[in-house]
Amino acid sequence: MVGRSCATDIEKILKERKKPIELLNVIFGFLSFKPIEIKIYNILLKSSLTIKQMEKQLNLSERTIRKYIKRLEQEGFINKRVKQDKRLKYVYNAVPIQEAWKNVRNKIQKILEEITKILERKAAVF
Repeated sequence: MVGRSCATDIEKILKERKKPIELLNVIFGFLSFKPIEIKIYNILLKSSLTIKQMEKQLNLSERTIRKYIKRLEQEGFINKRVKQDKRLKYVYNAVPIQEAWKNVRNKIQKILEEITKILERKAAVF
C-alpha cells in the first residue's frame, strides 16, 4: 500500500531528524511525482540549468526532460527565465524549499477537501 509506505518513510525521516528536502522528496512521491521529476527538482535546487545542461547530467533526451520540466513548472515547483547568450535560452531553477512546502500543503489540502466531499455525499446516501 503506497500510503502506508509513505507514512512509514515520513515517520522515519522525522525520527532521524533528516533534512527537510528528504521529507519533501517522500511527499513528492506521495503526490505521484515520478522519481525523475523529483531528481530534476533536486538538481535544480542546487543550480540553475538549461535543458542542454540537464541532458548531460541526466543522460536523457531533450524531449523527455521537457516533458518532466513542464509538469514541475505547471505545479509551481520550478521557474524558468530567459537568458541572453549567443541566442536566447531558458534557464530553469527550483523554487526554494519553503515555497515548495506551501505548494505541497495546498495540494494535500485540496486532496483532503475532495475526500471530505466524497465522504459527505456517501454519508447522505446511506
